[in-house]
Amino acid sequence: MKIRIYRKDKSIPLPERKTPHSVGLDVYAAETVLLRAGEVTLVPTGLIIASPPGYYFKIFIRSGFAVKYGVSLANDVGIVDEDYCGPDDEVKIALVRHYNPNDPGIHEPLVIRKGTRIAQLIFEKNALPRIEWEEQERPDFAGKTRGGFGSTGWL
Repeated sequence: MKIRIYRKDKSIPLPERKTPHSVGLDVYAAETVLLRAGEVTLVPTGLIIASPPGYYFKIFIRSGFAVKYGVSLANDVGIVDEDYCGPDDEVKIALVRHYNPNDPGIHEPLVIRKGTRIAQLIFEKNALPRIEWEEQERPDFAGKTRGGFGSTGWL
């Protein structure tokens, strides 16, 4: 599969698989960024990526990076649509550093250095069906309720 990509900074590697059977392609920070506990920070990748027709990609945090530094994606999973590939559509990773009062270094910002592998991309086929809404006049159109949020229990 050929994927069109533009790199603002050629010193940053292209997304790559680290093993032959890796699903995700690692992406790198294109700039050094400070990440403070409890704050969301956008980390630029310097990449503009055009998914092949009929595909989109998801962004996930690298698990080792997440565990080592107490960091996750601010939106859990980033979804990048096929048509997000214009000249100003740089892929950025929204990271949040979790506050851990037992971490003696929590009051110091985490320095994410340029070139650090921070996330991974996974391409998926877009199987989005055509949607047509059929608005109902009453809320009981589907039958008996299950009891609302959390109705099947918490455990």
